[in-house]
Amino acid sequence: MAQLPELDIKMKSEIRSGLDRARELLDSQILWKSHQVYTQSVLIEVLVNMKDLLIKADKLGNRICFTDDIYPDINPRIKIYDVHDLICNYRDAACHNDSFRRQYGDSVFSFNTIRGKGILFRSGEFSIGSNYQDEVAYNMGMNILYLKRHIERAFIEVEAFLSPLCQFR
Repeated sequence: MAQLPELDIKMKSEIRSGLDRARELLDSQILWKSHQVYTQSVLIEVLVNMKDLLIKADKLGNRICFTDDIYPDINPRIKIYDVHDLICNYRDAACHNDSFRRQYGDSVFSFNTIRGKGILFRSGEFSIGSNYQDEVAYNMGMNILYLKRHIERAFIEVEAFLSPLCQFR
């Protein structure tokens, strides 16, 4: 593996801050609870931090790129091939009300939540839903983002890579 560059204090601070805040929000378990008035805000903040951390890890040579429960052909207009793409696209849709990423045909789907296994929407052969009883799934446009299988797993992987790099000596 190539030698990683020494990060400057600004980059270390940004990484540490993003890791700490994402960890704090995920550990709060707010996203696992239903009908909390601030759940959507917490999700957006987690996504903002995760996108930043994923991009930093990718630039440093460690793209978080698992593909479990990722469906790259679901919408050819949105290039989603791995969890990095999924979280980054979901963050963009979450932060921009007029994003095409929220669309399915002429309809708009945003911030729909499925707790456990179930179908949110069905149109002919196509359906949007959750495949897991032990999961919270968020829907945006044609995509599903799982809390445990996508967000928490990606955080664990990005934290394991970035945390050692942002130690202050």
